[in-house]
Amino acid sequence: MPAMNMRVALTLSLLLAATTSPSLAAPADMNAALDTWRQKMAEYNAAVKHAQTPEQKAAVLVPDAGAVAEALWKAISGKTGQRDVIVQPTVQERMRGAKPGTVKRDTYEFEEDWAAPAVVWFVNHPSELVRIFEGKPAQQLSFYANALLDAIERRHYDSPLMVDCIAKLTEDGNSRNYNILEKIYSRNPDPVARGYAALGMSIMLGNPLVAAEAGSQAMARGKRVYYLRQALALTPEDAMFGNASVSDIVVEQSYRLKNLSIGSVPPQITVTDTTGKAQNLPVVGKPTLLLFWNPAEAVSSDMARKLPTLLQKYPELELAAITAAPDGEEGKKALTESGVASFFVDNAENAAGSTYRVAQVPTAVLLSERCNILYIGYPDMRLQAAIDSCFQNRGEKRPSVRVVEEEAPAIQPGSPPTPAQRNDEAPALREMPEF
Repeated sequence: MPAMNMRVALTLSLLLAATTSPSLAAPADMNAALDTWRQKMAEYNAAVKHAQTPEQKAAVLVPDAGAVAEALWKAISGKTGQRDVIVQPTVQERMRGAKPGTVKRDTYEFEEDWAAPAVVWFVNHPSELVRIFEGKPAQQLSFYANALLDAIERRHYDSPLMVDCIAKLTEDGNSRNYNILEKIYSRNPDPVARGYAALGMSIMLGNPLVAAEAGSQAMARGKRVYYLRQALALTPEDAMFGNASVSDIVVEQSYRLKNLSIGSVPPQITVTDTTGKAQNLPVVGKPTLLLFWNPAEAVSSDMARKLPTLLQKYPELELAAITAAPDGEEGKKALTESGVASFFVDNAENAAGSTYRVAQVPTAVLLSERCNILYIGYPDMRLQAAIDSCFQNRGEKRPSVRVVEEEAPAIQPGSPPTPAQRNDEAPALREMPEF
């Protein structure tokens, strides 16, 4: 990202040049720590670039950031005074008649304008902040992690340096970070920062918890489309968002909005059964449940084995347990020993998994008899509710199917679009469907 690095270097020089008061000048130790890190990364990138084989590239070690992190934190973590903060009472306190009050809170150097480069660095290296507070009470780490975000939301949101941390803020996909990006988008004078923030918000609106704040499903979808257009309009053609180009991410987001959103009709896929017979999915005229599973993954295998019990309750439901093409004899053996009686196999290119952008197993897709997506995501109790609603409303003139969605970001910042993975671990345990 040469253009972006040049812009950041120019911004740093402008910040330093504009700071004439000694009390506001960025401390020399902060600049020295950042210079050390840039030098280390320059050496690392040069070594990777000149490595001639994959083995040589793998042998190049990522620089250790521990010493840099310690120096940066020491340079920006000093207290500068106090300010009045309005504290809202809890629900229980409000019921007892309590009203908002004002308390004194400490202020810190990382809230000053000159500290923006270090704040951006810590946002992009959260593990280093964790390492600084290793062995200390967890409340300290939580307090300062939130304080750094507060500093961005309160002070640094209009800095051009925000372009370098928006991709990382997008990764968490929570409402707090969404609000920060919204402030950057609306108030940062740098059009590139606004374009990055727009892209980040579009990605984050794929999370149903974040999208709920946008209002209706249609409003969230409209915002996602609008922000995608803004991202293209405000960023250079060669702009990068993490390790992927803005253009690639917009293309991927657009694909998901068109094909993998609630109510969308996805592209048809072709898989084969255990006899080698081809089957096109979804099936028109029948509600269809696709379950992407992996014989090497316990949760998805267990769910695939239980799928036939759904037919006892919903005999009209078309079931399709889909797994990646087995890899060699070991893969075939794992399929045989999985205990799943009926399943379909994807082709060698993993076309079905890629069509549905399967990034983890199990992943479930529930489709209506008209092939509209009613549910897509991890198959927990919300899938059960979606199936129940689907069949309760069948036959009505104007069904009002209650649909739910769990859509991962269209592309994880820092990695380009990739086909479905075969051996992703299941996420943390959730309450599972009863079938």
